Amino acid sequence: MEAEVTSIILPQKLGRMLREKAEETDLLPDELAVELLFKGLGEQLDPKDLVEHYQALSDKYFDEAKEFLEKDDLVQTSEKLWGASALAVKRIGAKRGLKLEEHGGLWSFVNLLAMESGDKDFTTLFHVANSLHRNFYENEMKRETVEIAAENIEKLITKLKGIS
Repeated sequence: MEAEVTSIILPQKLGRMLREKAEETDLLPDELAVELLFKGLGEQLDPKDLVEHYQALSDKYFDEAKEFLEKDDLVQTSEKLWGASALAVKRIGAKRGLKLEEHGGLWSFVNLLAMESGDKDFTTLFHVANSLHRNFYENEMKRETVEIAAENIEKLITKLKGIS
C-alpha cells in the first residue's frame, strides 16, 4: 500500500527553524515535522503509521536524490541518499516496534540485521550511506563517486525492503 503524501508550504522563517531543530535532534526535517504535527494534534504515531511514514519518505528522498544528481548537485544528492537509507533502516526498526532516533542506534540496528541475516553487506552499504551524510557537510566526493554510492544505496534499500 502506497502512502498518501501531502506537501505543506512553510514560511521561510519556519522552514529554517524546522531544519535547525531537525539538525539538533538528528532527525530529518520531514520526519520532525510529522512528529510535531502529531504532538500538536494530541495524537501519537503508532508503529504501523511509522512504517508507512518511513517508507514514503525513503522513496521520496531516493527520487529526489536522482533529480539532484541530474542537476549535478552532489551535496543535496548525498544528503537525500543518506536520508533514504536512514529511513529505510528506521522502517525495519518500526516494524519491530523500535524507534531509532540517533546515528548510534541506526548503526547498532544495522549491525544486528547483518548478524541475524549473515549478510555483511548491510554494514558495508550503510557505511556508504554514512559517508554520503558526511559529504553533505564536506562536499569532497566527485560525481563518479556519488554515482557509485547511489548504486550501493539502491542495493541497500532493496535488501532492506526484502526484510519482513
